[in-house]
Amino acid sequence: MTAIRRTALTLALTLTAVLGSAGSTAPAQASFSDSASRSTTIAAALVTAPGNVVGSLACGRNSATMGATWGLSSSPRVSGYVVTVYFSDGFVQVVELGPTATSWSAPIAPYYVTAFSIEYTVTTKTDYGWFTESARTGSFQC
Repeated sequence: MTAIRRTALTLALTLTAVLGSAGSTAPAQASFSDSASRSTTIAAALVTAPGNVVGSLACGRNSATMGATWGLSSSPRVSGYVVTVYFSDGFVQVVELGPTATSWSAPIAPYYVTAFSIEYTVTTKTDYGWFTESARTGSFQC
């Protein structure tokens, strides 16, 4: 007898749940409205290349010295300069310097500057990751 009562009770509860939810089939509705207005101005910063980049090559019988000079960039937050030496055979030499450097020189074996010509550029680097490379100098060869 208890099994019959349990079955009847379960059937009654199931019918109540099904019929009760069938009577309320209207979907829920909600409405939201909001608006905001904001004007933003973004100024593009421009990193200027170093000014007056001048390359040099001093050739001696048993030695040679390559070098470059330049004027400081007017960009804010300069973190350094990169001197790049381009050899006519495709080799590229890169030298990193500090934010106040305005010149660089280094010895080089005479063979490399008699067999190949070289050109220089100087790149301004900033602490926020932007950079600009100068135009190449004229070509130098011993």
